[in-house]
Amino acid sequence: MAKDLMLGIIGGMPADASMRQMQRAVDECFQARYRSHEAGIRVFADEPVERLQVNAVVYSARRHEAWLFGDCQIMVNGVQTPTTKDVDVLLGDLRAFTVLALREMQDGTPDVPISGSFGAPASDAAPKDPSRAMILPFLRLQSQFANKRGPFGYFVFDGFTDMTYPIRTVPVSPGDEVVLASDGYPLLRPTLDESERELQRLRSEDPDLIDRYRSTKGFQGRATFDDLTYLRFIA
Repeated sequence: MAKDLMLGIIGGMPADASMRQMQRAVDECFQARYRSHEAGIRVFADEPVERLQVNAVVYSARRHEAWLFGDCQIMVNGVQTPTTKDVDVLLGDLRAFTVLALREMQDGTPDVPISGSFGAPASDAAPKDPSRAMILPFLRLQSQFANKRGPFGYFVFDGFTDMTYPIRTVPVSPGDEVVLASDGYPLLRPTLDESERELQRLRSEDPDLIDRYRSTKGFQGRATFDDLTYLRFIA
């Protein structure tokens, strides 16, 4: 729902819209959806984990710049702008810890099955990844830092953003080669083919995503571990 609303907002913005106009339009749209919900807007104001959440990188051709709302990625002329969140590093390390600890338990007691979702509903766990279920309480706690300043704070469109939050703005000049991508391509490269090869190499060499690239979830037999969006163009 958040993605569909976001696409509608971007498509309806005037060409000369500013970064803050874009941010305000998303907030207003999301809050209108909350007010129309039977639970009422107060639930979403008080419980960040219940909110719509979406990130985006938006390119303004008129203003010759791109806006990094959250952890989507951009590369201009082969130079990538870092967007990794501190909280993602922390929880990626925590999941790597749980994966390795569970392996040690299995090595020590091979006849004891590993389940232990620590109270998390079974539906929230990936089929073969109990570590995901074990860190789920921390993933839910993460929402407390949404749009907050400080070491674990991060920006996310949720209807309650800070209009003074520092948004990375990347200048783009005519003739620049630009890549916009979601974080499903953790090893971003200047072409889609190269990025896909890196993704498949990662899947082969580190399928649990605890070594070369630490994530809060692994491939678990799938072709990818996260959403994949990749766009390359000449400005």
